[in-house]
Amino acid sequence: MRMTTAAAGLRELHELHVKLTGVQDELDDGPKRVQLREQFVERKQAGVEEQKLQVQGCRKAADERGLQLKSNEVRIAELKAKLNTSSSNKEFDIIKGQIEADVVANSVLEDEILDLLERVDQAQQVVASLEKEHESAAGEHQRVASEVSDAEPGLLESREQLSAAITEAEKQLPVEISDSYRRLVTAYGAAAMAVVENEACSLCFVGLSPQLRVELGMGKIVACGNCGRLLYCNENEAAD
Repeated sequence: MRMTTAAAGLRELHELHVKLTGVQDELDDGPKRVQLREQFVERKQAGVEEQKLQVQGCRKAADERGLQLKSNEVRIAELKAKLNTSSSNKEFDIIKGQIEADVVANSVLEDEILDLLERVDQAQQVVASLEKEHESAAGEHQRVASEVSDAEPGLLESREQLSAAITEAEKQLPVEISDSYRRLVTAYGAAAMAVVENEACSLCFVGLSPQLRVELGMGKIVACGNCGRLLYCNENEAAD
């Protein structure tokens, strides 16, 4: 025979609850998706700023060494002038040693400056690459935000319609299972109900007792002996 009104009503309620859960999940997931994209954009921006600081640091270090190099060159020029007016061989040797030391120091500074400028160029290339990634991430964030915003009105309308349909369908439930139904729905949502497949609860996969199978065959709504969910037969498998 066909599924009884009570069993058909429970099946309809289960389908409505599943749809409502899906709609609510989409509504909840939307802001989360936007937030994740926003956080991704913020991380990209932080990466750009961090790399820019490295550029600034290398430039500052190069500038400092450049000033030191110029200072040493002035010092060398002054020492060379003193070298020509030295009054003794000892003084001559001391000044000459100072000049040679400053020349070596300048050579090191020049190498360091070249290295720092090369690092500045490399860091700037990284900045440019990161800025492109940030721009792409920002565009994706805007796309997702618009997508979520555009979908929200329709989802809210669907939620309202499904909630109204559930309220109406609940009126068809037998009085004796109403309390159990509401308690289970409060605790488990759509998972408060389960279809019977191959004489077992499709939620916990535990087989039904002979008594429950008989009651189901009579068109009654029963609770799973293992997980407590309200059970109904698939319409195609409803017993004669």
